[in-house]
Amino acid sequence: MTAGQLTSLVTTTVVCCSLAFVIFTFLARQSSKRHRVLGCGRVGLLSNSNLSDQYSSIHNGHGTAASSPKVKALFVYPIKSCGIIELSETDVIATGFRYDRQFSFAQLHSEEVARAEDDTGVQSQPKYKWTCITQRKVRQLSQIHTELWLPDQSSPEYSPDLEWVKSGGCLVCKFPFTPNLGFWNVFEWQTLQDVWTIVEAKIAARSLSAEPMVQFRLPLEPDAIRSAKHSREIMHIWKDAPEAINVTSEIPPSTLAKLKSFFEMSNPLALFMADPSKRRDVFRNAPTIEEAGYQPGTGFADAYPLTFMGLASVQDVASKIKRPQPFNLSALRFRANIYFTGGPPYVEDTWKKVRIGSLSYHISSRTTRCELPNVDPETGNRDRQEPLRVLRKARAYVDEGAGPDPCLGMSAVPLLKAENACERLCVGDDIVVESTGEHYYIRMFPKGEPVKFS
Repeated sequence: MTAGQLTSLVTTTVVCCSLAFVIFTFLARQSSKRHRVLGCGRVGLLSNSNLSDQYSSIHNGHGTAASSPKVKALFVYPIKSCGIIELSETDVIATGFRYDRQFSFAQLHSEEVARAEDDTGVQSQPKYKWTCITQRKVRQLSQIHTELWLPDQSSPEYSPDLEWVKSGGCLVCKFPFTPNLGFWNVFEWQTLQDVWTIVEAKIAARSLSAEPMVQFRLPLEPDAIRSAKHSREIMHIWKDAPEAINVTSEIPPSTLAKLKSFFEMSNPLALFMADPSKRRDVFRNAPTIEEAGYQPGTGFADAYPLTFMGLASVQDVASKIKRPQPFNLSALRFRANIYFTGGPPYVEDTWKKVRIGSLSYHISSRTTRCELPNVDPETGNRDRQEPLRVLRKARAYVDEGAGPDPCLGMSAVPLLKAENACERLCVGDDIVVESTGEHYYIRMFPKGEPVKFS
């Protein structure tokens, strides 16, 4: 190679590198803007979880029978069966924690229904309905990460006219998805953006296996203009069929297509928001209107507004799992709202009423367990046996009403002074047991009735 050719090669290389640097710097700035919600601040613990020491023997309950129970950690699950947000304090309202399980994915199912008796031509016809989906069948829901952003007047960009400020804040949702890179369109702008998202994800995670995240945002309190774009439809959840707000239009069509691919789903997919004016009433073991002062209700929680879980109880179940390799049974698999420490394992089984701060809680029922805790919330992988196998051995028949269905944790209803009241709950608060007694679980589905739930 001549000196002239070498100089030309070096010059070309420098120009290409400079151009690449300019392009990726621009993309990095654009990415930074995408990760911020203008006029809002992110809410929740971003590191140093209060459950970081959940496996420590100091929480196993042995020798701590006289210790007072304390709130250890607080969690909300804005989208049913999806990612968690840990809080140091939260508002307690009639439906449980504010922002908890206020959204839910649903799948459009068809079923055959009988025609009128006088129609002899065709014996059945299809009926379509939106049905809530959970990790019980779609384990990938655990990998939908959520961030809570609320209007923040201290933000330098704050303005009451900003999109997400007018919407009462937003829920940022992300899921892993690697785009397909075509060889022939490598120099197209979209391909360059896709390459950057892949590189960015691997650099941020310091891992070659890391995937880029696809993002969409949901309004927490849509204003009138935004609400006009949403429809109201019936969504089936267990035996309930509440009218809910279809907010699927908030998800760009290309993102919705990626979601369906991520869920490995062929049926139509939608996202619903609970209508605050038409919440689901809670009966069975819940307090009556006379006891609570109002009709208990919830958003898209399975049965009751809140769940309590003792770390000693989780550790006791974990101690019964026998495997050649260690099996870390994270308390997060059970998706409780309030985790507490203090007292022996299963001390919560006999609670009937507790007080935390100035607010009392009706401990309504034991919580029965299905196969959902078999999904690892970190990876989304489903174990074929544990912890459900051990739960069926150790925690079946602890409640006469539940029978063989294993129980762990307690379901509760807040006893607010008024239906529209609000109380504050903080990590570290003492839990004062006001009364104890026996529990008898009342089933949602009578024994022998098949449970159909996506």
